[in-house]
Amino acid sequence: MKTLLLTIFSVLALTITSTAALAVAQRLGPGEKTITFSNLSMTDGSPDDGICEKRYGEGFTTKNHPDSTNDTIKRSTDKGHDILVIAIGGSVSGGIFSIENEYEIVFPGDESKTPVDVELAATGLVGTQEASGVFSDGTCRGTLHIKVLDN
Repeated sequence: MKTLLLTIFSVLALTITSTAALAVAQRLGPGEKTITFSNLSMTDGSPDDGICEKRYGEGFTTKNHPDSTNDTIKRSTDKGHDILVIAIGGSVSGGIFSIENEYEIVFPGDESKTPVDVELAATGLVGTQEASGVFSDGTCRGTLHIKVLDN
């Protein structure tokens, strides 16, 4: 009986945590988002050797991928990036939200289609549909600004 009860509480806690994380991820709202990048450099702080500019440029616009579901969130970009959301996190408190997400991105022109793990941390004010933060993919790092487009 104790095992069953603990299992039920664990599933309930996971569901609540997943729902809260999804709510934070959706804090910017649904739809297309423009992401602009700046201060691109190598993760050790040395100047970009060209790979970061090739991967991110000045930015791109994301939209829902046709294969996206409630269980598997996928995005694509106007530049040809394929994005899989692999972890969602963050919080909302006092009118401020934070997003701490992890993605697998396949960059346009990568013939091997090898996904790159990208971690993002951003904050914003609830209701503004904008956030700013930092990102790293293990090779590149920089700052970013996210803005929801009017649909």
